[in-house]
Amino acid sequence: MSDTIGGSNHWYFGPSVIALGALSKRLGHPMAWFDRVSSSVSIEALPEKIKPRDLDALHQSIQRQLVPGQWGRFWGKDSFQYAPTVWTLCAAASTFDEILTAGARLSLLDSSAFVFSLQKNPETVRVTIYPVVALAEWQHLMLVQQLALGFPRLVANQNLVRSVVLSGCPKTLKQLAASEPSACHRSIAASEVVFDRATLALKNPAASESWEVITRSVIEPLMGLRLKQQSATYRVIKVLVDHCVVGAPLDMVSVAAALHTEKSTLRRRLKAEGQSFSRILAQFRVQEAGLRLLKDDDPVQISQSLGYQSVISLRRLLKDSEKIAV
Repeated sequence: MSDTIGGSNHWYFGPSVIALGALSKRLGHPMAWFDRVSSSVSIEALPEKIKPRDLDALHQSIQRQLVPGQWGRFWGKDSFQYAPTVWTLCAAASTFDEILTAGARLSLLDSSAFVFSLQKNPETVRVTIYPVVALAEWQHLMLVQQLALGFPRLVANQNLVRSVVLSGCPKTLKQLAASEPSACHRSIAASEVVFDRATLALKNPAASESWEVITRSVIEPLMGLRLKQQSATYRVIKVLVDHCVVGAPLDMVSVAAALHTEKSTLRRRLKAEGQSFSRILAQFRVQEAGLRLLKDDDPVQISQSLGYQSVISLRRLLKDSEKIAV
């Protein structure tokens, strides 16, 4: 599905970019812009957004130096020794479950190009990554490896993960660890990591209430500011993701109400961005249906949960998206 929603693929000077910069430097190829920014003595000197060419150059520098398996090893082990991820920022939470829950709220620390979603069931906790725009393959891989390889190591439990989907394709943990990133391919398909909930309920031996309060007091205001700065397109996608988790309606009236605005106002704001609600909703439906069909979920139930009156409409949408992707 290459005809995806347009928009800027903004990445921030956040955990993932910091970790990438640390890896590049460790490999003997420090980036001048990264060293300049990371050595700033004032927070005001930090860039609000990372230039796409700088991010691409950073990845290319790393990719030229990596040996097979090193990318997965970094996100599964080494990154925690050199730089945080959104998950390590929440490592002081009281339980493993809460670390995951808190981290899932922090996608905007890294980028506005995707949204995290967390859904808890009696036996599992699912963390889904919904791209807002088509992400480079290496970005998909980085995010999923952080979550499926790095998070279990963070909490010292390697039996957490039940299943993994990378850009719409199921993977075993062994396959995921051995996967190599590519800068050439891009995908809008969603990714997902499913965790065992019983294990996540265990108490976190590294919990620290005071440290958690300090971290939250710094991060939450930044997240609130970042969300206010996002486009109407991003906000609509975020609401669709949140509504889907709780089974709320996905129609434009419901989404507008969640954004505390009128339907006509939302339509006007999306039009000013060159977008439409129907196009955004179609992209989300394709992403969500793709994940559910991998689990052999009932197509009728999938259709109804995504706001269709019949499964025919969903099948038509999926068929059209496949034609676009070819």
